[in-house]
Amino acid sequence: MKFKFIIYSLFISCLTFTACTNSADNQKNEGIDEALLDFNKFSLKTYDIPATILLPDETSNIGASTKVEVAHTEGDFLWDLKVGPNFELIINDWGTDKEILNAEVKKLKTLDFYNVKFIKKTPTTLVYERTLNVNGKKNAPKNVGIEHKSYHLFMTKTIHNIIYTFETNDGGSRKEIVELQEKCINSIHEIKSNN
Repeated sequence: MKFKFIIYSLFISCLTFTACTNSADNQKNEGIDEALLDFNKFSLKTYDIPATILLPDETSNIGASTKVEVAHTEGDFLWDLKVGPNFELIINDWGTDKEILNAEVKKLKTLDFYNVKFIKKTPTTLVYERTLNVNGKKNAPKNVGIEHKSYHLFMTKTIHNIIYTFETNDGGSRKEIVELQEKCINSIHEIKSNN
């Protein structure tokens, strides 16, 4: 009887420990998109942005490597963040300009050579599809010109009261990469300042 009681007690203890461990892991990962759980936390503090961001690694299947490259001149307001050949974000410090996203929308609406279709438009995020206008001459064959479609992202993030924009490069990217970039930008956390 004592043996059964000991086995039963051990079994209950294991279940309790497993439940507590899973609960702690769930709390730790709460608020992080499941697709980003295996990504690498990268500190931007070295490059004068007091924040961390989760970035893709070699398991992300976007042709990315684990090596992160950041081009930035100290004292400048522009950063170029790359992870492999397909993941690139241009970061810009806009100070306290709260109208920068609205200015970007107005600029996009005036483009002559492109048709812009907004996929997502919120106070902090623009995701859009940009298609090249292919207009041949009046008597040109119908196959003149090549349709070019790309996807773009423009997001604002406030870090220590400074508004930063994060955007794809001018050439844009594939839709799934833009969606991944948006998730990465949403993973940004401020690094508390040591006063």
